[in-house]
Amino acid sequence: MSNDFLSKIRPRSFADFFGQKQIIDELKVYIFSAKKQKTCLDHMLFIGPSGMGKTSLSYVISEEMKTNIRVINAPMIESIQDLVEILASIKENEIFFIDEIHRLDKKIEEVLYSVMDDFIINISYKSEEKTKVISIKLPKFTLIGATTLDGYLSIPLRDRFSIIFHFENYSEDELNNIAKVNSKKFDINFEDNATSLEFVKRVKNNPRTLNNLLKRLSDFSLYHNKNLVNLDFLLEFFNFIKIDDYGLTLFDRKIIKTLYETFQSEPVSLESLASVLNENVINIKENYEPYLVNIGFIARTRRGRMLTKKGQEFYYKKIR
Repeated sequence: MSNDFLSKIRPRSFADFFGQKQIIDELKVYIFSAKKQKTCLDHMLFIGPSGMGKTSLSYVISEEMKTNIRVINAPMIESIQDLVEILASIKENEIFFIDEIHRLDKKIEEVLYSVMDDFIINISYKSEEKTKVISIKLPKFTLIGATTLDGYLSIPLRDRFSIIFHFENYSEDELNNIAKVNSKKFDINFEDNATSLEFVKRVKNNPRTLNNLLKRLSDFSLYHNKNLVNLDFLLEFFNFIKIDDYGLTLFDRKIIKTLYETFQSEPVSLESLASVLNENVINIKENYEPYLVNIGFIARTRRGRMLTKKGQEFYYKKIR
């Protein structure tokens, strides 16, 4: 997503953030307490699938705390020096957000231990065949880590987060509210509630997917010089971009087709499936598989991924 697109749709306060009520209620307490004590928030870990609002909520927290936020994806921190340069520039009470924190190199992760515990960077180096350690004191700040695969986190790192939030699936009403509010930001309006609900059916219960589809719908509406979206026009749009009433894309359907035709609905490793599809394993695991599992088309078994009976029925009716 472009920065302009993100700035247009990103919530600015808790009032603008739909869903995750339990998390929001807790955060309001922790933020009130931190402000009252004139200190930073405790370190937090956000766990949940891609596109559920982990990054957006971190921006909201920075707005509510009236402080700056540094955002980086873990693979971009390639060396200890990269991490040291970031930490050396952090100011008091700022927020440092690391997305996909489970992908940090272990040596870099180990440097974070003293940072999270005592706000100290310990750097070791060899001098005259002796190992020396330099300690650099840091201002107090809040580290927010986000992960889609918390099982990949080491226990020592996970245990250093005193606040851990699991992001829940969004309800239909919450997604409908997001669709109605954000559609106006793109100068389109749904004719009625039934139309916006029909749109929400195809967003895979995911706010990021919802916002991406809203942008595509706004492009389609602009092309046809139509800003009021009725049901017929909406269905024309989804037919144009080849998304069905389950929200499945052509690639989703390709996964189902491959599991049925290539592997005869027998269990297969994710690596083998990715190889046949010529796709990245992580992309399938994080961006495609969760929803297909959630709607009951694919099952994760000890022997691998396989098409369920429901998935096979979908293949016969919609793909074959």
